[in-house]
Amino acid sequence: MGETEARGWLLLKIAECMGEEPSDRMADRLATYNGAYQAICQWEGQRPRTSNLQSNKSFTLADAEDWTSRMVNADGTKGPHWTLEQVKQIMAQRNIPGDPAQFWAAINMIYSDYCKAIQKTSANTLDFYVSITRAFLDDEDANPDKLKLYYDHIVKH
Repeated sequence: MGETEARGWLLLKIAECMGEEPSDRMADRLATYNGAYQAICQWEGQRPRTSNLQSNKSFTLADAEDWTSRMVNADGTKGPHWTLEQVKQIMAQRNIPGDPAQFWAAINMIYSDYCKAIQKTSANTLDFYVSITRAFLDDEDANPDKLKLYYDHIVKH
C-alpha cells in the first residue's frame, strides 16, 4: 500500500470511528488512526489537509436531502429534526459561514445519532447542537471532504 492509499485508508477508518457510539475503545482507535495519519503526512513533508465550513464543495444539496430523508433518529422519529429553512435561519442568526446544505445534514446527523444520549444531559440545547456541528465540520486536521466521505462510506453502506 502506497502513502496515498494509506492516507485514504486512515481517513476512512477515522470516518468509521466517527459513526460509532462514543466509547473509550473508539477514542483509542481514533487517536491511533489520527496519529498514523499525522505521521504519514509529516513523513511525506506535507501538512495534514485542513478543513473549514466553506471548503467541502463535493457534498451537494441532493446528498443532504437523500441523507436526511432516510434518517432514523435515536428518539424514534424519522427524517430531519430541523428543516433546511430553520438551519438557514440558525446560521444567519449566529453568523455561521458555509454551505447550508452541509450544516443542515451535519446538525441533523448529530441529532439523529446522539439525541437520546444528549437528552439525558443538561447539554440538550440548540446551542449545543450548533457547537458540535461546527466542531464536526470545521475539524482542522480532517480531510476537506470529511462530510462527503462520511456520507459515501458510512451513511450509504
